[in-house]
Amino acid sequence: MTSIKPFEMNDLFDLNPVNLDPFTENFNLSFYFQYATQWPDLFFKSVEEAPEFAPNISGYMMGKTEGQLAKKEWHTHITAVTISRDYRRLGLASDLCLHLERITAVQPYETLFVDLFVKVTNSVARQLYEKLGYSVYRRVIGYYGQNYPTDRNHTDDELDGFDMRKALPRDVNRETVRENGEKHYVLPAEVVF
Repeated sequence: MTSIKPFEMNDLFDLNPVNLDPFTENFNLSFYFQYATQWPDLFFKSVEEAPEFAPNISGYMMGKTEGQLAKKEWHTHITAVTISRDYRRLGLASDLCLHLERITAVQPYETLFVDLFVKVTNSVARQLYEKLGYSVYRRVIGYYGQNYPTDRNHTDDELDGFDMRKALPRDVNRETVRENGEKHYVLPAEVVF
């Protein structure tokens, strides 16, 4: 049976099976601590529990809120959502995303949208998010590169990222999403909240 629970600092010692994946970003300890202290409600884990076995972390979600409401930028950002290889294709990533959306669609957060970045070449992740109602808002040129580019027309599927968004109920007129976002190119320096 799977349950969703708040992330605890001791859980960092049990993340290796979840983080050992080429698509999973690994962070330093201070980064995890920052999320656990600033956005504790938005940092949680999925845990597999059975009477005959010790509880096992199968995945986790790191989220935060940022931006200004007056600029229509107040949103939830998915920093990381990852599932252990042994528990993939069971819908856990979807469950974690939907849990985050439910939390931040209402008070005290009540954000306008949820966003995340995904590598252009990561079609599996993109399909997952599209099934959940996300769409590409813009293509960020060189988002995953070592050097920030200066030419927004120089695309590279290996280095570019899609900024994907899903409007939440507070965005009644869906002003925070757009059609054909794949064709809207921006530089990393232009992604500011």
